[in-house]
Amino acid sequence: MADENARFLADELERLLSLPLNTKADLKAWYVQADKLQHVLGEKYRSLDFPHEIWHYLADADIRARDASYRRSQETIVRDYINDVRSS
Repeated sequence: MADENARFLADELERLLSLPLNTKADLKAWYVQADKLQHVLGEKYRSLDFPHEIWHYLADADIRARDASYRRSQETIVRDYINDVRSS
């Protein structure tokens, strides 16, 4: 069974995946949420082990908004992490 910290991150990543990136306002709102998550990860979940690519996912929404291939690649990594957490 996945630990509570990993489930927290999986839930938050799932929420971020559901947010749109269609407009500049969407992008700004997405980064506000990603920044909050990064802050919480740094404050409360420092010992949580997760793929380094998750940090790139949190930082690269502007690239995903304009590059569909990059978006698919990053979202696959994030979904794989979520699935691993949910299945353990």
